Amino acid sequence: MEGVLSAVPRLSVWVILVKFGSQNAYVPKRPHLAYYLRMSNQVTSRSLASRLRERLQSVSPFSLTLLGLVGVLGNIFPQVEILKLFHVFWFFAFWPFVSMLISGSKQSIGLDTDDEAGPRDWLDMDSGWRGHLAFLLGVPLSFFNPLVFRQDAMQLLGSLVAIGRHRGSLPEPETHAQSTDYRLPVEGTWTVVNGSPIKEHSHSWFPATQRYAYDFVITDEEGRSRPAGTDTSIENYYCYEEPVLAPADGVVVDVHDGDPELGRAGGFSHPFKRSMTGNAVTVRHAEDEYSCLVHLVPGSIEVEPGDSVTRGERIGRCGHSGNSAEPHLHFQVQDHPTFEVSAGLPVRFHGVDVDTPGVDVTEQTGWTEPDGSGRYVHVGQRVSAPSGGEPTRRDDTAGSSEAMASSGLSRARMLGRVGIGFSIGGFVTVLAGAIAPSLQTVALALAALAGLGLFYQVGRDLIDGNRIGFGSLGTVCGVGVASALVGAFAAQDIFTTLDSSGVGTGMFVTGFLLYIAVWEYGQRDLFQVISGVADK
Repeated sequence: MEGVLSAVPRLSVWVILVKFGSQNAYVPKRPHLAYYLRMSNQVTSRSLASRLRERLQSVSPFSLTLLGLVGVLGNIFPQVEILKLFHVFWFFAFWPFVSMLISGSKQSIGLDTDDEAGPRDWLDMDSGWRGHLAFLLGVPLSFFNPLVFRQDAMQLLGSLVAIGRHRGSLPEPETHAQSTDYRLPVEGTWTVVNGSPIKEHSHSWFPATQRYAYDFVITDEEGRSRPAGTDTSIENYYCYEEPVLAPADGVVVDVHDGDPELGRAGGFSHPFKRSMTGNAVTVRHAEDEYSCLVHLVPGSIEVEPGDSVTRGERIGRCGHSGNSAEPHLHFQVQDHPTFEVSAGLPVRFHGVDVDTPGVDVTEQTGWTEPDGSGRYVHVGQRVSAPSGGEPTRRDDTAGSSEAMASSGLSRARMLGRVGIGFSIGGFVTVLAGAIAPSLQTVALALAALAGLGLFYQVGRDLIDGNRIGFGSLGTVCGVGVASALVGAFAAQDIFTTLDSSGVGTGMFVTGFLLYIAVWEYGQRDLFQVISGVADK
C-alpha cells in the first residue's frame, strides 16, 4: 500500500530559544520569590503554546474527514439542520489522493524544488505520468465500490476506536514493549519501499492501523523491481510469487482469500477488488500482538483460521491483490485481530542484516533508536534474513483444542461478516437514496444486491468445489438484513423525519459497532482457547 507521508517541521531549536532565551538577560544576584514565579509561569505558558502549535501542525488534513460525522446530526435532528454544512469536510477524504497526485505530478514535470535527497532516490520503480493516470482511474472505482469504501471508512472510524483503547496515546517506539521476537516475513534480500518508525518516513501515520506498516519488494542492484526492458506483467516482478513466511509462532485468526489480482501492474490494481488488503492472513502471536500479511496471490494461502504456525513457516506467496500498485508484501504488527480497528505497533526484527544504499533516514532526521533487542528497519534499506532452508509446513492433523479454536473463529468471522454486510447496506442506502429518495426503491436495490452476492458466492463455491457454508454467506446475509430493515421502515413509516442518508449512516455505524463487538468478544474469551493451542 502506498504510504501517505506527512512532514512536520522541526521545532526543537525554536522551543529551546523560547524556553531558555531569557537566560541571556540580566538576573539579580538575589531575586525575589516573585521573580521565580513569574519566570516559571512564562516558561510554562510558552512551553504549552509550543506544544499546542506542534500538535496542531501534526494534524493530517485527512483526519478532518471525521468532522463530516457532525453533519449526520443535521440529517437526524431537524432542529440542528444547519449542522449539515459539516458534510463539506467529507471532501478531506480525498486529501491523500490529492497530495500524492500533486507531489508526483511536480516530480514528473520537473517542478519539484525540494533538493534534499530522499531514502528512495536510488530506487527505479514504476512512476511518471502513466502511474499517476492509473492511480486517478482507480480512485472513482474504489470510491463507488461498496466493499472497498466500507473498509476505508471503517479504517477512519477504527482509528478513533484505537485512540480510545490506548487512552489517547498510541504506541510509540519509546514506550511499546514488544512481547515477541519477529523475523522478516520473507527470505533472501528485500527492499523496504515504505515504512519506518520515524513519523516523517512512516508508511501512513494516519489511519492508525498502518502507522508502523512496511512494504517490501525485491530489487536488483540498480534499484529496479523488474528487469530493465520488461513490461508491467506481474510475472516480471522479482518478488511475485515469492514465499511469505510466518514472522513468529502463533495461531491464525483470520484469512481472506479469493480476491482477484490484475495481470498488469504499473500503478493499476484490479478494478473489482473485494478488499483493500486483497488476500491476507492475520496471526496472533501474543496478547494484543497480531501480524498481518497482505496482497497475497489468490489461492496461494496454505493456512486456515485456527491453525497453529511456527516461525518461518510458509503461509502464502507474494502477490498483487487489493490496493496494490505493483506486486509487493505489505506487513504490519497490530494490537487487534481486525485490520480496520487496530493500532499499528512498532516492530523490531531479530536476525536481520541491513544495507542502506541511499540516504539513511536516522542520520537525516537525527533519530536515535530506543534501547532494546532486535532492530528497526527503514524505508530505502535492503534487508536480509539468514536462509533457514526450505520453508516448513506443519502436520495438517488438528488436535481437539485446535478444532475448538477453529470452530469458535468461524462463528466470530461469520458474525463479523454480517456486521460488514449491514454496513455495506448502509453505504448503498446513502448512494441509492441520492438517486431515488424512496426507501421502497432503496430496499429493492439492496435486495437485488444481496441476490447478486448470493449468486456469485454460491457459484464460486460450486466452481471451486468448496462446501457451501453459512459462514461464507455472512456478508450477503448482512446486506439482506439491511434490505429487510429498510423495507420495514418504508412500510411502517418509521423514522419519517429521516432521509435515506440519515438511515444509511445509522445502518453503517450499527454494522460497524456489531463488527467491533464480535471481535472484542473474540479477544477476551475465544482467544483463551487459542492461547492454549499456541502454548501446545
